[in-house]
Order: sequence, then structure tokens, then C-alpha cells
Amino acid sequence: MSRTEIQDNKWEIEASKPPITTPASIGMMIMMGGFTLFFVGIFIGSVVGTFTDPAEMDFDKTQKEGDASNKE
Repeated sequence: MSRTEIQDNKWEIEASKPPITTPASIGMMIMMGGFTLFFVGIFIGSVVGTFTDPAEMDFDKTQKEGDASNKE
């Protein structure tokens, strides 16, 4: 291999590495992490909602019944 081919290969290797230390790339990583957490939360909430007894999820009715019994 000639010296120019070696230099060209080094440049190609460096160019193929993504810039992860720039503010834009850090922002993108934070944004993707936020989206991931958001959708994990939606998924967990849907699983909990699917497998929870509907009577346990009537927070409004339970609160109203508790208020009515406290007033008596």
C-alpha cells in the first residue's frame, strides 16, 4: 500500500464515526431518550389499565363516596 492509500483509509475511518460530542448530537440523544421514556410510560400504563380490575380504577366514585360518608 502506498502512503496516500493509507492516509485515505484513515480519513475514511474518521469520517465514518458519528460526531457524538457536538451540542446537536447530544440534544438528539436526549430527545430520543425522552421519546423512549414517553412511549415506555404509555405502554406500561396500557398494560396496567388492561389487567387492573375496573372497580379499583373508579377513583372519582371512591372519592365522592368517601366525601359523602365524612359529611354524615
